[in-house]
Amino acid sequence: MIIDDVATSGSTINEILRSLRILNEDNDIAIFSLIGRKDLMTDAN
Repeated sequence: MIIDDVATSGSTINEILRSLRILNEDNDIAIFSLIGRKDLMTDAN
């Protein structure tokens, strides 16, 4: 499991994928991203 605190350009994930494929090209890789934006959150009050 790899956790990255910012998902903007995807450069970190792309580098991780490249490295994993060098180690074993048959890896099963799944990417899950959580994105929270304050302007999209509703006020719970």
